[in-house]
Amino acid sequence: MDVQDYEYYEARAKDVKSENITSSQQNTDILERLRDNDPYFTSIFISDESDYDENGFVVREGDNLGWLGYFVGRSKQLEGLYIDNFPDNLNIDAFLRGLGYNRSIESLTIYTDLGRSFKSLVPFLRNNSSLRDLTLIGFNIELQCARNIASLLGQQSSLKCLSFEEADLGDEGLLKIAATLSTQPQIQELNFYANNIGRNGSVALGNVLEELRNPNLATLDLGYNDIDDEGLHALVAGLINCRNLTSFCLSDNELITEAGLKSLSALFQSDHCRLECLDLDGLNMDNDGVAVLSTGLASLPTLKKLDLSSNRIGDQGLQALVGLVNCCNIEDLSFARNVLAVSVSGLRSLGETVQRATRLKSLNLRSNAINDEGLQALADGMTTRCSLTKLDFAYNHSITAVGLRSLAPFFRSDNCCLDELGLWGINFVDDGAAALADGLMGNESLTKLYFTLFSSYGLATTARGWAAFSKLLCDTASVNNTYLSNHTLVAIGECSMDGTPPDILEYLTLNKLQNCDAAICKILDSHPDIDIKPLFHWNLKCLPLVVRWLEKAKPYLGYVNESTGTFQCRQLSALYKFVRGMPLLTVDGYRGKEMKEIESKSKKRKFDLTL
Repeated sequence: MDVQDYEYYEARAKDVKSENITSSQQNTDILERLRDNDPYFTSIFISDESDYDENGFVVREGDNLGWLGYFVGRSKQLEGLYIDNFPDNLNIDAFLRGLGYNRSIESLTIYTDLGRSFKSLVPFLRNNSSLRDLTLIGFNIELQCARNIASLLGQQSSLKCLSFEEADLGDEGLLKIAATLSTQPQIQELNFYANNIGRNGSVALGNVLEELRNPNLATLDLGYNDIDDEGLHALVAGLINCRNLTSFCLSDNELITEAGLKSLSALFQSDHCRLECLDLDGLNMDNDGVAVLSTGLASLPTLKKLDLSSNRIGDQGLQALVGLVNCCNIEDLSFARNVLAVSVSGLRSLGETVQRATRLKSLNLRSNAINDEGLQALADGMTTRCSLTKLDFAYNHSITAVGLRSLAPFFRSDNCCLDELGLWGINFVDDGAAALADGLMGNESLTKLYFTLFSSYGLATTARGWAAFSKLLCDTASVNNTYLSNHTLVAIGECSMDGTPPDILEYLTLNKLQNCDAAICKILDSHPDIDIKPLFHWNLKCLPLVVRWLEKAKPYLGYVNESTGTFQCRQLSALYKFVRGMPLLTVDGYRGKEMKEIESKSKKRKFDLTL
């Protein structure tokens, strides 16, 4: 569609009927919203499958892609465009050429191989200075396609994020893309996750980064590739030149050994390294590798997040890691799924480290074969002082109710600030539920308690276990017990809350309501006839106290579905109980005063006789 073609659509745009150029009512609505520059219509998903929401344009027979491209091209509100797939029998060039007139789109994501039609994106990339994010994901980019994309990138100067995810670029494809990156110093984020990149691709990327003048690269993801020690060595040389780099992912590159980690340490020790997030998940790293890594990271005070999951790290490596946490400012540490089981002494050492690491907020220890004794050793260290807000023990199958009971002192300590606890995959059954509920009595920090409702052994928590949680959230034995119940938890069970009993959900909902006093709501819901006798020790002051509390509770009737009439009966009942008990208060009060005066006179008389 050249300029003449655009004028064709422009001349007929006012008269064309949307229903005549679309295959469904939803597609018609989308065209009209594009035509009218609807300020709330900021993204569109184009696919040949109906898996999207109201923003999804499902291409079928009867849809005119030329008109779709025209309306997308002239839109001033559209910010995101997502292209999933087109039917094979339709000419997508008409759409892409119309897209070339768009100036508002900031993010373009393509999930399908456009083949030769990639060339039709040239006008869009050349003319759109708003584009910040270009993502190609989930399809194999062959060499010729990589050449076409590299040519496209040469037309763009506003990109901040470039992503090739699961695209199987390979070394040759990355060579083509890397050559173009030499003219893109403004790019801040590069994602080459799962692209079969090996040594040659890493060397090419490292050379380009090393030669860039003042690169702005802040995030680099090279996870799930085939990078080896030599490739990493060349890459590090380029990364040292990237002074704005704050996040680096090298996960699942299993060819990297201790020698490669030594090269990586050179990056950490460079004068301008400002790395904050480092992902080394799945590198097959052993204890010696951790020791080498820790030596480099010890001189990196900016590091906040470190992922060493899925490696072969045991006690010796953990000791090196403990020393690192003590001297750095790490806030988020992931040590999940390590092959070598960590001993009790290792966990005790980690607990003592957590006690001293005041900046550490998140600790992931899932799937580490931790048992009850190990959990208790860790908990002992955390009880005295702990800054953790998130803790994950999921899939440590040997943990039972005994181990969970050892967490009680930690939960009840004044220093506990834990907000989220993950216990998925632990079949602790009803005794474990009771141990957790008992331990959390008095805790005011934990808001999310996650665990598996069903296990391979059957139901993990039955009615007895849920009863313990119900009592934790709302102890109905007395008004005072209800008041002292837990009003902090907002999630118990699975993340989706599927399977959590209705009464538990009701209490959790009350806990999470904004501008709502959960304690008042639970008292209203659980105590329809409040017993005021326990308040009689306040004597005549008890009535104003009850009246004031009822007035405070009145705005919350809607949360417990209590009518105004029922509430008025509650007020009258409280007044009646007070009046009924008032003679006892006044008579006993008067009698008590009289008896004290008589007793005082009697003592004085005895004293005078003595004299």
